[in-house]
Amino acid sequence: MQARGFIVGKTAVAPSACASIRTNALAQARAQAVEERRRRPIAVLARALGLTARLEAREAAAESCKPHEQRGITGPHGRLLIPVSPDTPFVASALRAAFQGLGGEAAARQAGLTPAAWLVELAVLVALPGAAEQPPHLDVLPRDALSMATLFLPLQETTAANGATVLYPAPPSEVAARCDWDAMQRGAGGGRTFSADGTDTADDTVGAAEARMRAEFAEDAAASAGLSMPVSSPWTRFSKPALGLGAPLSMALKAGDALWMDYRCFHHGGANRSDELRAVLYATFSEDREEGEGAETMDAEAGHGDHTSFSMAPREQCHCLSKYLGARL
Repeated sequence: MQARGFIVGKTAVAPSACASIRTNALAQARAQAVEERRRRPIAVLARALGLTARLEAREAAAESCKPHEQRGITGPHGRLLIPVSPDTPFVASALRAAFQGLGGEAAARQAGLTPAAWLVELAVLVALPGAAEQPPHLDVLPRDALSMATLFLPLQETTAANGATVLYPAPPSEVAARCDWDAMQRGAGGGRTFSADGTDTADDTVGAAEARMRAEFAEDAAASAGLSMPVSSPWTRFSKPALGLGAPLSMALKAGDALWMDYRCFHHGGANRSDELRAVLYATFSEDREEGEGAETMDAEAGHGDHTSFSMAPREQCHCLSKYLGARL
């Protein structure tokens, strides 16, 4: 972990448990999609005009063209986050088995986590067929007081073809010291808006022009390969050499394998060029030690850090590492 930014555990969880979690998550996504369609203005109007059957027939015809497991499931840029309750069947036991298979308490310590670390994210991430490759990124910018790590559990085999996660191995401490992250955070936030290439819409510098060229190249490559348009991201404005990234490593894993990743490890989702969904369960644990007058303070709000990709409802952020995964550090 301290040398590469991640640890891999093989066959830590029964594949049957992974299959059950996957089935339940996809069923939840389909049910949500049906409810959203029911609330669309066009659906409300169709019901008022007595045209519901015709609308449903048209939607059914469109859905019949999709692979069986994809029907009813959509997401922006070919990806979908399905929130998962900590009490969902099989989830806690599977994550606990995966965590212990990775080294348990020792793995947590390598990520700088204590028993007080909070579970702040829990979801199934789905990459749909045609999802484009993401830009290399960090979900949270490094800060001295923040420790965070994510436990990934692939729910079926992940390969380069279906968009396996790609990591850029490096010591997390070296990544933290590599750039002026505070300056980068200011440049990527502050309420400023970004265009599809990840650049500030008011930025006309040479660097912004280069970023636009990289984004246009990525969009052209995705279009020619029949993939969805890449997600808009401030990370697009930085080239791999500028970020100091080394050789990428595609994480080809089996269902039941596990990955424990420090938040300072650069990564990205690969392009899904297959006709199958790629689903991964992930749980993020975070701990923010506020620097004060001689004492550290920890609470659920501080532990949340500044992650913005997905956040559990506050009422569900009540599970700490020692309670949820049985860690005794």
